[in-house]
Amino acid sequence: MVAAPSKLQRPAGDRVKTDVRDARHLARLLHLGEIVAVAMPSAEREAARDLVRAREDARRDLMSARHRVSKLLLRHGIVYYSGRPWTCRHDHWLRSQRLPQSGTQLAFDTAYDAMIATLGRRDRLDEVVTAMAADSEYTPVVSRPGCLRGVSTLTAFGLAVEVGEWERLSGRTIGAFLGLVPSEYSSGGRREQRETDGAQLDGDAA
Repeated sequence: MVAAPSKLQRPAGDRVKTDVRDARHLARLLHLGEIVAVAMPSAEREAARDLVRAREDARRDLMSARHRVSKLLLRHGIVYYSGRPWTCRHDHWLRSQRLPQSGTQLAFDTAYDAMIATLGRRDRLDEVVTAMAADSEYTPVVSRPGCLRGVSTLTAFGLAVEVGEWERLSGRTIGAFLGLVPSEYSSGGRREQRETDGAQLDGDAA
């Protein structure tokens, strides 16, 4: 059994830590059934998680690269007004831009090339994820949330590989596992809730 260290009960004020005391404490908790086991993923599932996380990194890198391109043009008063950005038409417009200063043109070309390279990296990862979602052990799980509106194959596959054994979670616990449950610090008439990123929610706290 692999235990979750963050969920092990420890008496307040216990500042003495030795191997013998730890072993006795763990044995006592195990006897009482107070140890929360951690699900150990297989090597194949860890590889699938690495793939999903690499794709998410590529998505964030692409967003940053696009921002660099658009903000560089915006600083020079060049704005695209002919429809939605980041389409084929927009890409043709980007490639046609010629800036007056050679240094600025080189900076733009470098940013554009970096964006195209990142886009290619993301698309290659998308192809692999889509293929794995269609023909792997995760396919039955991916097909279920994929039926919901707004849930793409990439999102469903990410949930499938990150959650793993769905039966170990319930409707009450999956929110906390996904980081969707806010924390609360309340005492007396004061109530303070915070989102998972630490931002304070509307409440009684000042």
